[in-house]
Amino acid sequence: MLRHIISSIEERVAMLEKSQWGNLALDELERFAQHLYVGKAAREELIFNEGVIEPYMCLIIDGLIRIAKGDSKNNVKTICEIGAGRTFGEMSIIDGLARSASATAAEETTLLVLTKENFEQILAENQKLGIALYSKLAQMMSHRLRLSDWMLVEYLYE
Repeated sequence: MLRHIISSIEERVAMLEKSQWGNLALDELERFAQHLYVGKAAREELIFNEGVIEPYMCLIIDGLIRIAKGDSKNNVKTICEIGAGRTFGEMSIIDGLARSASATAAEETTLLVLTKENFEQILAENQKLGIALYSKLAQMMSHRLRLSDWMLVEYLYE
């Protein structure tokens, strides 16, 4: 379970500026930061488990996250490890469905967390920021889908 860490909006803005989200305008970063909380995970701590409905996404501030998925024989396989500046878990705040993979801290990790409830609050209160966030999420998911397509083709035609 993530430990919540008390932080100021300014501290969260500084964290956002070092992430994939740092290209937002300062006023948008400040509004975004108001809806985030800081979480800490110990090494090998489970962030979320595949198949569970827990609608929140995480932005990695420092540390390393291992993303893993069970196969048809119930063998757990590591899909990737991602580090500082990257985002994971975003599909759950968009579709609200069960997690498609598990996420575990491969080392002590600091995260910014956005819940689905807070994401929807942003969308209702600030359409400009909501559109910017949706656009960024779409770009990230498009990139991951293209990477998955490439990996699948490499696997199929070895």
